[in-house]
Amino acid sequence: MEEDDPVVQEIPVYLSQALADNFYIFQYPVRPANRDWKDVKVRNASIKPKNQIVRLEVDLDTYSDRYCPSKGEQIALNTDGQQETSYHSRDKEKEKSKYFKNGIMDKIVYESSVPCLETQHYAVALLQDKELHCTPVKGIIQLRPSCSFYDKQDKKKHDKSKTENSDDEEKEPEAKQVTVKFARQETELAKKAREKSFETISQRIADEPWYEGLWKPADSDYAELERLKLFSANTSDGSCLTMPHGEYVRSLVPPPPPDEADVQPSKQLTLQEQIKEILISAKLMTFGELRARIQGGTCEGALLSALGGAACCVRGLWAPRSADLYTRPAPAPPHLMCAARDHVLYLFTQHPYVDRRKVAAVVRLPAADVLEVMRSVARQTDRGWELLLPPDVGFESRHPDVVRRQNAYWEARRRQFGEALMADAPRRQRKKSQRDSIGSDDDERRRMRAKCAPGSGKRTRNASSGSHDAT
Repeated sequence: MEEDDPVVQEIPVYLSQALADNFYIFQYPVRPANRDWKDVKVRNASIKPKNQIVRLEVDLDTYSDRYCPSKGEQIALNTDGQQETSYHSRDKEKEKSKYFKNGIMDKIVYESSVPCLETQHYAVALLQDKELHCTPVKGIIQLRPSCSFYDKQDKKKHDKSKTENSDDEEKEPEAKQVTVKFARQETELAKKAREKSFETISQRIADEPWYEGLWKPADSDYAELERLKLFSANTSDGSCLTMPHGEYVRSLVPPPPPDEADVQPSKQLTLQEQIKEILISAKLMTFGELRARIQGGTCEGALLSALGGAACCVRGLWAPRSADLYTRPAPAPPHLMCAARDHVLYLFTQHPYVDRRKVAAVVRLPAADVLEVMRSVARQTDRGWELLLPPDVGFESRHPDVVRRQNAYWEARRRQFGEALMADAPRRQRKKSQRDSIGSDDDERRRMRAKCAPGSGKRTRNASSGSHDAT
């Protein structure tokens, strides 16, 4: 939007908090978009509030021309077994555990999953009477058909085979050796890893009980009253844009609590430290963008002087030093990662496109580490890898002295590439050279033993004289 663009219309925006704590969006990825939920009858609704899991039982039209009754009866028979007509108390308990209570597959079950965890930036908006009312979203869940009745069929077959095998076995069990193991004391790190494992999360979800929910059709009076809560009750003009500047800032940044008012403020970062933090976050920036991000503002000369010791220039663009990026030990040593990244940056000063395979052949690092280095400064195209931003030709023309100093820096780094990479030669080559040296030492020992062996003096003198004559 340009500054001289005319304002066509102003629409007030209101925030409604009436449903903010319990407002969820239901998505049905596998259901056709042209089929709505007006004619759908929900038989039962259940929810696990802690894990945000919803379960809906939807009726199937068993009298439809597209429904196969024989197939539906076969699925119900495989799931629940043969239907019984007794009405004893024990049979009533068994009746409750049946998946299809009518002896036919007359329902389909939808269970939810959570596709998006960070929902604090989402809201549902309604536009009415030139007013926009927004309601924050608590969560987004996707419902897909659940085929858990197949698990019940498999469990039934497994129990049946287990019963048959137990009848064939002898009644007296065989003696087995028992091994006693003592549990080790679990560390805090191992405990956190175990709590985040798939098995623990699945067990926690399975242990949470289902709570019955109340499903109301979309055209009911109850649903209409809930939809009215999407509109903000307070429509008075309370916009912060009408406040004075000082009051608006105080509303955004409230004063600290009394116990924290006397705390000494944090140390202000120097210009070079600000440059390092900004470039590490942005990866690659132009000089103008970097100057706009510096807090407090600074002159161009001071910024260029600070950049010389905190960043490096590639085709007019500024990137963080490799030593500031790779500071901690990793699968690859930090000095090799720094050398590999500097090698890639040097190649971009000479060529607009770089081949990743050639880089991997030179730096001798794992493919994942090479890909990480390439992605830190470049992106992949059809012609190869190119810089994340187009070269800043304007900066190069305005500051040729800075460009010359940076080119001299890259030439010095280029001479160090070979030394840094050759210092960590592969162990396979080292072992081979050691074997060669050991083999040469063994050959020398054999020759010395041959010279000193009995009866070999004449041959030694002849050989010596022959070599003397030849000399």
